Amino acid sequence: MSSNPTNVPTGTTANEGQNGAGGAPQQQDMHDKGVAYAAGKAGHKTNASTTEKISDGIRTAFRKVTGKDIPIKDKS
Repeated sequence: MSSNPTNVPTGTTANEGQNGAGGAPQQQDMHDKGVAYAAGKAGHKTNASTTEKISDGIRTAFRKVTGKDIPIKDKS
């Protein structure tokens, strides 16, 4: 196991690893953080943009199937 629990590339800060080098911090809600966590556990490293796209796709699919919104409000 690695000693890097947040899956941030070595030599970068946590904000740079999540938001791109020098980019403005993006707000992630709990759903986005959950998607990022699941992707990390599955062995995939995703950036904030990819995580947001996956999260939005899950929200859309959930809405189509149930007719309701996910009870976690999107911050973007």
